[in-house]
Amino acid sequence: MKAYQIIAVIASSVFFFVWQNNALEVTRHSIIKKNLPKEFDGFKILHISDLHNKNFRGRLDDAIFKIKPDIIVITGDLIDRRRTDIGAAAVFLREIVKTAPVYYVTGNHEQMSEHYNKLQQTLSDLNVKIMDGSYVAINRQKSVIGIMGAADPAINFNMKDYGTEINVSYMEDSIKKLLQQSLTDFNILLSHRAEFFSLYKRAGIDFVFAGHAHGGQIRLPFLGGVLSPNQGFFPKYSEGIITDGTTSMSVSRGLGNSIFPLRIFNRPELVVVTLQAFS
Repeated sequence: MKAYQIIAVIASSVFFFVWQNNALEVTRHSIIKKNLPKEFDGFKILHISDLHNKNFRGRLDDAIFKIKPDIIVITGDLIDRRRTDIGAAAVFLREIVKTAPVYYVTGNHEQMSEHYNKLQQTLSDLNVKIMDGSYVAINRQKSVIGIMGAADPAINFNMKDYGTEINVSYMEDSIKKLLQQSLTDFNILLSHRAEFFSLYKRAGIDFVFAGHAHGGQIRLPFLGGVLSPNQGFFPKYSEGIITDGTTSMSVSRGLGNSIFPLRIFNRPELVVVTLQAFS
């Protein structure tokens, strides 16, 4: 191979990887739910997950503004515990709260960060609703739906237990307590972990927003995501809408990276879910 060909290959590869890791993709879903109050037909929810302190230099804010959601939900890992930048998170949040109410639940990176208390204060100061262990009702005209959040299991972090059945027990207990607070027929759960889908289904949750899988980091044609935290190789829940019975879940591929620095065939993703009432 000649020198100019080598240079062309290197330049093309650099362009591809930069594009894959920085070119935002907006994925849109319309979801029909039988028990959704008709007043919430067309209710638009923007789903953000796994930003990991990535800075899109205003492009992310602009994309969110153009979507014009009714609410914004963030399902954890807003920061990265290895290179936490609370200031950058604050700049981003300060802009998006101007667009719509923001509901936030922790991921493992927040729970394991020594800076989480500072982040909590920042969120509160910016009127971001911290949903860890909380349930709130959202009213529209004369109807109401519920939104609730389960704090990430890393709140109980112990290296020997991390990723084991102790997390399942914790999540089951958290969701049970949240449902005891619910006064609505249609409930949305915010949870960082997509791998607990069977648990969400058993609990009878109507719709779940989750992340953590990073889309499998590398995606292969016909095979999907290659590897994700707590799901291992070729994860079952890495992107898109998963439905089983009356429970549906939106899994965001996320926006940033953590340990592994590259996304391949897996661009940063904003997810827009529009709820539709069954007619």
